[in-house]
Amino acid sequence: MGSITIREWGSIGTEKVLRITLMQPNGMSVSCSNYGARLICLLVPDREGQSENVVLGLADAEAYGNDRASFGATVGPVAGRIAGGRWGAVQLERNAGENHIHGGSRGWGQQFWDFTTKETAEAITVTFSLESTPEKVGYPGQLQAKVSYSLDAEGCLTIKMEGISRDTEETLFNPTSHIYFNLSGDAKRPITDHTLRMACEEVLDLDADKLPVGTKQAVEGTAFDFRKATFIGDAIRKRPEGFDDVFLMQSDRQPQLILHDEESGRQLELSSNRSSIVLFSTTDMNEPYFVNGRPMRSQLGLAIEAQEVPDAIHHPDWDNIVLAPNTLAARVQNYTFKW
Repeated sequence: MGSITIREWGSIGTEKVLRITLMQPNGMSVSCSNYGARLICLLVPDREGQSENVVLGLADAEAYGNDRASFGATVGPVAGRIAGGRWGAVQLERNAGENHIHGGSRGWGQQFWDFTTKETAEAITVTFSLESTPEKVGYPGQLQAKVSYSLDAEGCLTIKMEGISRDTEETLFNPTSHIYFNLSGDAKRPITDHTLRMACEEVLDLDADKLPVGTKQAVEGTAFDFRKATFIGDAIRKRPEGFDDVFLMQSDRQPQLILHDEESGRQLELSSNRSSIVLFSTTDMNEPYFVNGRPMRSQLGLAIEAQEVPDAIHHPDWDNIVLAPNTLAARVQNYTFKW
């Protein structure tokens, strides 16, 4: 039977930051925060039974208050970039040059969420909720957002994101979980010796601002070809700038992604109902702060961002992220770990 602990972890401004930890007897545990509905620590055993953190995280609550890389954050209402920050007549915040990214400076990853917990024989769960309003977040329309993290005894972490529109206005809904993975444990080694396999035949062509230009390319014969398990280091040698790219997935091919670290024996399998995965390899991300007690450096983590395609509002033939009034949308990702 699993257990749940809640403790005060620090503060950001005048708000208290709480750390909620779900623990299972198999050695897995997940810690989340009410700030940004973030996943801040995920302990998974290796083949020897030693549990270590397999996600990149910052040292304390105050560090998350200064975070600009969205470590573990629930990013929304819309993940990725929106060209010009424009949605029809609506002008969103331009917080990435002339464009909008990750919900803006008041996005969900920078909000304090309410939460409840639940324990059953099958799983232990924390569910965060937020009233996303124009005054609070800067997006039109009233949206009740919910994010739940459920950990079962078999090694599966399920993240479910829901949006329920509450107004007469349309709004946008395309969130993601912005988690940086490193299966070596406590970021002992870079991700270059991890192998990656993806159910992906095509990637989007992007411009210099990482915005889709409206065309796709086949992965065959390119550095983007992860149809067979491929060492990430080998792929980056073919593409020295690394990856910050949109891989198009098929929902009928599950799992969509398999990440494996042979030395620790850990493996992550991701299944979801999302149409794409943005992979960010943290290449050249040498930053003046610490993650997992180590200096942030290039290729220390792999951000796996399951979502509908970025800038979908300007490419409606690919995905529809417009949420009509009084509508429920649900997005689910299952992260199954083996060791």
